[in-house]
Amino acid sequence: MKIDDLIEGVDYFVYYVQFPNYANPSSVTPNDDGTFTIYLNTRFPPEFLEDRLRHELRHIARGHFQDALPIELIEREADGEKLYRDFFHPPAGMIPCFASEEALARFVNRLFKPERML
Repeated sequence: MKIDDLIEGVDYFVYYVQFPNYANPSSVTPNDDGTFTIYLNTRFPPEFLEDRLRHELRHIARGHFQDALPIELIEREADGEKLYRDFFHPPAGMIPCFASEEALARFVNRLFKPERML
């Protein structure tokens, strides 16, 4: 996936900055005018920063700054994992249905596997 194809109709600014340490490779700030500023930590290799830029653009493209999902799910989606959004935010008048309690339990366990948590 090309970075240019990832987000459309949103203005964002990217700054390559040397952060004081290696704690974070990137950060996004939503601006008051509806734009976003993305900061990339130049202490990390360029190839890694390209992946982080994609990650941050996915946050913007998927509206994560207005999302009520738990942060670990938001981060997994920004890393490219498909989430079952209709389960968390069903369309108006709809509720998710499962054939049995066991089916619901399997679905929830798959979503919240301990090794997937950040």
